[in-house]
Amino acid sequence: MKLRSLAVLALGTALLGSCSTAKVPADSNGLTPYPLSESLKAGDIIHLPTGTTLDFEQAIGMIAAAKVIYIGEMHTNLQAHEAQRRVIEALETRFPGQIAIGMEMFREPQQGALDRWSRGELDELQFLKASKWYDNWGSDFGHYRGILNFAREHRQDVLALNPSKEVQQQFAQAGAGPLPPELAARVPQTDFTDPFQRALLEAVFKGHSAGGKPSSMSAEATAKMFDRFYRTQILWEESMASRIVDYLNSPAGAGKKMVVIAGSFHVRHGIGVPRKVLRRAAWPYVIVLPTELSIPEEHKEELMMDVDTPEIPLIAGDFAWMIPFDAIKNQKAQLGVLMRLDAGAVVIDTVVPGSPAAQVGLMPGDAFVSLDNFPVTEQGDVSIVIGGKKPGDGVAVKVRRAGQEMLFSPLLAAQSAHPAKP
Repeated sequence: MKLRSLAVLALGTALLGSCSTAKVPADSNGLTPYPLSESLKAGDIIHLPTGTTLDFEQAIGMIAAAKVIYIGEMHTNLQAHEAQRRVIEALETRFPGQIAIGMEMFREPQQGALDRWSRGELDELQFLKASKWYDNWGSDFGHYRGILNFAREHRQDVLALNPSKEVQQQFAQAGAGPLPPELAARVPQTDFTDPFQRALLEAVFKGHSAGGKPSSMSAEATAKMFDRFYRTQILWEESMASRIVDYLNSPAGAGKKMVVIAGSFHVRHGIGVPRKVLRRAAWPYVIVLPTELSIPEEHKEELMMDVDTPEIPLIAGDFAWMIPFDAIKNQKAQLGVLMRLDAGAVVIDTVVPGSPAAQVGLMPGDAFVSLDNFPVTEQGDVSIVIGGKKPGDGVAVKVRRAGQEMLFSPLLAAQSAHPAKP
């Protein structure tokens, strides 16, 4: 059956299967054993255990009773992030100063940048640089701007949930058996025994491999690749769970509720992060699944794949919030250059013919000094500034050429017009 996929497992609909003794009378909607109305519209919230349609105020009254609120997402749907923001705002109104946010999108080493952001010490460009946003996540920051701006305005703690890239790579490559002591000290307790999660990950891995086409890899190589993939998924979720529990048990988290923002795959059916948190702390929780009413035809190839899903005898979550699909409408902007590092400077290596850079006279060998007065010291700085703009916007480009600083003012073009980066 076709399932939504977001490259790193923002998995969509999974068919309900059997319970321990008999078939559940499901209508194959993958959410609840109750048939869903054909008149569902954006904004409807379904209480999945009963199939009852609620409005936002009714749903938030139930959601507010939990200590941990998991809200899944399709990473590239702006409306999923708007749903998350609305829940955070509603909870802050009910429990002022008692709401924290945990985010899959940040790694543990970036916690300091998040803390400085919440204290109002960084502007957006400084935060994107300090948090290494485009290195660690890469998605358009506009998807999360509303959530993070609200967190800063209300001084909410935002917790980086994912482990460092270094720990992730070492753990994925370590294989079964005892870990080296230095790595074991940096890895949370892990559990590989959930049969439903393994079966689901095997199905997703198979669907991702070669786009579902037969692989030319040997069985041994495929098995090794799946083992690294599987270990990475488990590490992510165990790290998220450990970070959530450690924070809520700390003085900073005492008495607070946490809204956890992660891809739907990590919370669906409760077999990912929720089960791993519950193993550590018996706190009440709810799972909210922003669910697309439909996927536009032009996005289906990008967001859907064939996965032969196993039967999971569990309801998908507590609430399904029906939303439209809404990608960030503006195409990404582009300057039209390729870059390299040269003696500590970010230098233009290639200028794409006909690009905005070419039109204003930027040349190979020009060394970036700043963009819109934001200092450029690494290639990611260019992505930070350009990534916050849309086609048609201007940007002040200061470069050093033959020892002299020069200022150019190109109007950015749509990224699709030129294949170069950024």
